[in-house]
Amino acid sequence: MALASMTGFGRARGRLSDRFGASVVVRSVNHRYLDVQVRTNLREEAPELEAVVRTEVSDRFQRGRVTGQLNLERSGAGATHVMVNSQAVSSVFEQLSGLPLPEGTAGSVTLRDVLAVPGLISVTAQETLLDEAETAALRMVVAEAVETALQMRRAEGENLARQIKDELGEIVGFLDWFEPQMPDLRRRIMERLRERIAAVVGPEMAVEPERIVQEAALIADRADVAEEVVRLRAHFGTFAKRLEAGGAVGRTLDFLCQEIHRELNTLGSKCREPEVADRLVAAKAAGERVREQVQNLE
Repeated sequence: MALASMTGFGRARGRLSDRFGASVVVRSVNHRYLDVQVRTNLREEAPELEAVVRTEVSDRFQRGRVTGQLNLERSGAGATHVMVNSQAVSSVFEQLSGLPLPEGTAGSVTLRDVLAVPGLISVTAQETLLDEAETAALRMVVAEAVETALQMRRAEGENLARQIKDELGEIVGFLDWFEPQMPDLRRRIMERLRERIAAVVGPEMAVEPERIVQEAALIADRADVAEEVVRLRAHFGTFAKRLEAGGAVGRTLDFLCQEIHRELNTLGSKCREPEVADRLVAAKAAGERVREQVQNLE
């Protein structure tokens, strides 16, 4: 399965019938789970229309905050219906015409004067409930917008995958350099410890050399990072497999990034050699960049 980011945009427009047309815009951004929000341009609630958008998005997306904007466009002469209460208009006209005009004024009652009276004309909108054929046509328009957004998410996912592999390669490169150094680092640690112990004990105190070696070996064993190296190798292998498999692996890879960061921190606390510390800082910085990019994956 292809990798996909959680950032995408899609737009589609189509004619549903002689009564309606529709335009749909789908936008998605990062979110821990799938959160679908649907908006329409209708004054009244339209749960049946929102359900179409939610279903199409849920079928294609697994994570992200997705906003679907659905604009339903009425078309044709029957888009609105105007009702004129002719009896009321005639009654109002007669009443207004029979009123005595104030002294010094002249004129006659016009239709504009009559229509200014509230309640004589009512305008009703066309029924917005779609029939089965119109709903099917709307589903196709929504599916087109969702597919366009999905293609953008997949293209972004491919770019992220390349960047993640490059950054991960920097961490693996640190481990490839560090692993052959481990025997020499262990030897140097033991030598420094033996020197420090001997300096503390002093020449006047008789201490068996074997005892000094045992204490130095014990402390050096606490600084051993072989287990951390093994676990890091295992995490890298799992990470590469999940990344190659694709699909909705963002949360899994995010968890692996946390484990890799933890092992690098432990390695750094145990091994404080200057040349190791410098390279380790660069590896940890690459790990942070990997995690930032992984958090954009679905």
